[in-house]
Amino acid sequence: MPVPHLTHGEPATRALKRGFDQMMNLLAVTLGPTQGVVLAQHATHAEPEILNDAATIARRLIALPDRAEDVGAMLARNLVWRQHIRAGDGCATTAVIAQAILDHAARYIAAGGNAMMVRRGIDRAARVAGEALGAQAQPPHADALIQIAETITGDPRLSEILAEIFGKLGVDAQVTVEEYLAPYLERQYYEGGRWNGALVSPYLITEPATRRAILTDCHVALYAGDVTSVDDVAPLLEIVAKTDWHQVALIAHDIAGGALTTLVLNHRQGKLKILAAKLGERESKRQSDFDDLAALTGATVISPDRGRTLREIEPTDLGAAPRVEADAEQVIVSGGEGEPEALQTQIAFWRARMATLEENDSEYADARFRVARLQGQIAKLMIGAHTEAERKVIHQNAEKAIRAMPLAMREGVVPGGGVAFLNCIAAVNALPASGDEKFGVQVVARALEEPFRRIAANAGWDAPARLIAEAQRRGADFGCDVLSGEIVSMRAAGILDSAGVAREALQTAVSGAVMALTTGAIVLHQNPETGFEP
Repeated sequence: MPVPHLTHGEPATRALKRGFDQMMNLLAVTLGPTQGVVLAQHATHAEPEILNDAATIARRLIALPDRAEDVGAMLARNLVWRQHIRAGDGCATTAVIAQAILDHAARYIAAGGNAMMVRRGIDRAARVAGEALGAQAQPPHADALIQIAETITGDPRLSEILAEIFGKLGVDAQVTVEEYLAPYLERQYYEGGRWNGALVSPYLITEPATRRAILTDCHVALYAGDVTSVDDVAPLLEIVAKTDWHQVALIAHDIAGGALTTLVLNHRQGKLKILAAKLGERESKRQSDFDDLAALTGATVISPDRGRTLREIEPTDLGAAPRVEADAEQVIVSGGEGEPEALQTQIAFWRARMATLEENDSEYADARFRVARLQGQIAKLMIGAHTEAERKVIHQNAEKAIRAMPLAMREGVVPGGGVAFLNCIAAVNALPASGDEKFGVQVVARALEEPFRRIAANAGWDAPARLIAEAQRRGADFGCDVLSGEIVSMRAAGILDSAGVAREALQTAVSGAVMALTTGAIVLHQNPETGFEP
């Protein structure tokens, strides 16, 4: 049996830190408005990928040649990706704060400091800094949302559209991004809920230009099963024929065979107007799709699992909606005649569920999406560019802003450019502590300067300490506009950060740095296929 290689003590921590530093040095160049780019080449002679997003860069770095150093690099990689999942933005900030904490603390511990007491000081200081960040936050107005988006994307027009979407739909807005091959930038709002699904036949299309079927003021029937025979749909068609509307949207697991032929013939002959669609989600999510459709439209979900088939449908099982649309990719229900109290109860349930979950939990994303579609808070952002590389950059920046803006709306905005972190230093330094714990506090105070320093360095300014002193002399709202080199009011200049993103970046950085700092050994297992090279 292969024997793993064990590295412990100072050799382990040195190797881990070298790998950690290699990753973080790479990501730090992307911090600030003058962010550098990283070129990633996947194969010989292939066109290099242009990257300026720290999370994506981290994901592209698969391994370092030295396996012990690779442990540190992968720790940093996981740290940055965790920030991306939680907040969307702030990944480069996470990198520079984590690296600064690890750098100062590791040297002190190597000289004989007590690692556990240093960690205690770091943890205490981080809590105080987090509270100080929150104290600076102010609710974002419309212009502030644009400024937050532009800080992330660097694209004024894209930022205006994103701010409009969140301003219109609110903090729970669900935004999807769709790419186009030519330069394009537009948004589309859905006046209702959206479900992954498909129209089951092109013969049901009512709008040839957009290849979709649209019904207005229609009945809605929901069947959580497969519809295949004429006998399955005959009772439904008889019920609808006796109503004033003479039109129905049937949504099921699948619709095929004689049932589909019957629906198409009735629709084409003009006897009834019919929209027939199937849901596209996997089985585990399909039930929640039906539940939301029922809440929105007031229809009863008929299901063999609940002891009924579509052949047993009653007039009271039908719901209604002002508008139902379907194409090859989705079903959209606008409005709906469901009971308002039942709908609000369902929304309240999922809001309460969200409150119990971490934002990086996949169930949180599902719950947030359900709240958005039940409230009609869904939009599509359509972007395009001449080249795939350009499209990827725009797409990445848009996705970052989409993740980050809800945090700004919930927790407010703070001065950008690293100034909000500088404003936390006084509170951190005021913490009572002594000895090794005091040094841990000082480590955090020093690391809080690092975002400002790195932004200035990336812009080519040689004296960040002088800029920090001048900004602090002018007041808590002042910092350096690195594009001009002038000390300005960050709020007045529109240089803002999301308080929530800043808080998450600090917490994530501290968590990762402390983990690296207190690692005492590295176990490297032999790969049975390639062998082991420590």
